[in-house]
Amino acid sequence: MKKITLLMAASLLAFNLHADEVKVGALVTGQVTQLKVKTGQQVKAGELVLKIDDRRYQAELKALAAEVNYRKAALEDTKIEYEQTLDMYDRTVIARRPLERAKRDLELAEQALIKAQGELEMHQAWLDYFYVKAPVNGVIKSLSVTQGSTVFNENEALFSLESQ
Repeated sequence: MKKITLLMAASLLAFNLHADEVKVGALVTGQVTQLKVKTGQQVKAGELVLKIDDRRYQAELKALAAEVNYRKAALEDTKIEYEQTLDMYDRTVIARRPLERAKRDLELAEQALIKAQGELEMHQAWLDYFYVKAPVNGVIKSLSVTQGSTVFNENEALFSLESQ
């Protein structure tokens, strides 16, 4: 009976199909830009085996960071607008409706910032997936990619190693 173990690491998904063979695939797609090992090479757990092109990812990361900065500035502007509206309401210069609108706008700006920050954090969490590392100590048994190859399918076996 074969023992099947699922190993999760920060940058890869590995399946232990035999007691001593681990097949490793990436959780992202893209072109292999760096291949750091050769067949028969000894690797340690956590050692970088290959890197997948992350330029598009980095561009999206910059755009999301810019969105967070934009939302922070918009929130600051909305706070000022709310405080001015509250002051005018307190001095009975305006009716209650503009104050309620300003308060709602402030709440919406706060939520928009929280959403933008969440999207940025979620995207940042994927950064490690472009760096495929050995999940265990072992020897590279086979490589199914070369530098320049394109990884089309997530979790496609990129290399296997004999664990030690």
